[in-house]
Amino acid sequence: MSLNYILILAAVFLLILVLWILLLRKKKFKNTSRLELDPVGLWRYHSDSEFEKKLSYGLARENEKPGSKNPKADKEKKPVAVLEFNGDIRAKQHRGFASLVDEVCVNKDKVSEVVVVITSPGGMVAQYGHVYSQMERLREAVSKLTVCIDVVAASGGYLMSLPANKIIAAPFSMVGSVGVVAFVPNARKLLNKFDIEPRTFTAGNLKRTVGLFDDASEEEVEHFQGQLETIHNQFLAAVRKYRPQVKFEEIETGAHWSAEDSVNKELGLVDQIGCSEDYLMTLNEKEDLILIKKKKGSFLENGILGLAGAMVDRAFDNVRGAGAFH
Repeated sequence: MSLNYILILAAVFLLILVLWILLLRKKKFKNTSRLELDPVGLWRYHSDSEFEKKLSYGLARENEKPGSKNPKADKEKKPVAVLEFNGDIRAKQHRGFASLVDEVCVNKDKVSEVVVVITSPGGMVAQYGHVYSQMERLREAVSKLTVCIDVVAASGGYLMSLPANKIIAAPFSMVGSVGVVAFVPNARKLLNKFDIEPRTFTAGNLKRTVGLFDDASEEEVEHFQGQLETIHNQFLAAVRKYRPQVKFEEIETGAHWSAEDSVNKELGLVDQIGCSEDYLMTLNEKEDLILIKKKKGSFLENGILGLAGAMVDRAFDNVRGAGAFH
């Protein structure tokens, strides 16, 4: 069997695999034809979502025993919805998180509070901007939105925390970093050493400004810096909208602090010191918790197809370009 034949077979197999992944994803994110009632009593909007009920304990269970004189025992209690967001530089979870927010919005009249446990160092502007919009949807849908930070919610991670009515953070967790950074290495001189002259052709003098191989002019550098300043101003506007009590002259520098340090300095970034486990256990003494999350995929989806999907995502990201970073 010739090498060319093997390469052709490999290419065909890869093409079939990519098409299979795309079809699976289309099916995965397709809404159910009608709303289905979940066993915990909430409406399930997406077929790939699941609700896990955490029963309350202690005093609440005692008060619901037959013959209890607690007037609240006879009333239907609304559970607390709990979501998690574990973010990375590319905020790959932003689409999945949006579908979880859909579930809350569909059941907004059946939940008393939403708690979002956030772990994120920040990342790409557009993706974290999308998650910020999802948090705004939550704030509009429910009467109480709480964010818990155990490790880090900085830059884009802090941006998405802003719409919360209350921000609770563990003492050593990192918060803040209200700024924008873009790292763009330039390899033009390296290519020139090998007599390679990189050239970029554009229609529009500011279509491509600062790039990996470009020799940017002063005008292009100034334009690129202006874009970063615009994003920074949008970030600050979001802070003013939801947390007008912060000390802007300190936080607008882009610095970050531990949550406890920010409270001691009265920066206004955090409302309360504490970890998510303690807050949720306290809630769970009186109310049931409903963890809203994605269903676990099969071994095939999480294994080979998951790896292939990640490779496809990376390729698409490289084609689209990285963009600026929080």
